Amino acid sequence: MKNKILKALFFSFFFFSSSAINSLEFRCDFEEVHSNGTVNQGIVLLKKNKLRYEYEDENLFIIFADGEEIYLFDKKKQNIQIVKNNLDAIKIIMMLANQYPNIKTAFEENDVKINIEFNSEDNFIKRISIDSKRAKLSLYLNNCILDKPINNIFFKFNPVFELR
Repeated sequence: MKNKILKALFFSFFFFSSSAINSLEFRCDFEEVHSNGTVNQGIVLLKKNKLRYEYEDENLFIIFADGEEIYLFDKKKQNIQIVKNNLDAIKIIMMLANQYPNIKTAFEENDVKINIEFNSEDNFIKRISIDSKRAKLSLYLNNCILDKPINNIFFKFNPVFELR
């Protein structure tokens, strides 16, 4: 469970940081494909300094970012907890996000290799590949809706509002 949380946070900060810099607003379906064959799907919403990264699986969780604060909402237990540890790898992603939309397609630092592929149709991120000691996976972004206003209610976690 801790590894899944770390992996999700790793990606979440990438999206969170790019939004804060460029006021990018989007909604995408995602698919995480892990090196062990595990596949997780869900939806990610980003608006200014707010993020919602929600897994479809009811046994997993929703990540909320609001400013500097990161929260995990356990869908099964219906409780929220603040995340303060295991955020070291996030710094690399934040550095890359500061360069959006002019992100390098390949990057390596502290034994973390990141490759980014863009969609040729809208020049938005299609795939993020991460190869590190903690995570080896690809994150695919599909069916993205860019710059369409997202209601702030979907970023609240007390109570959590359904996206569907």
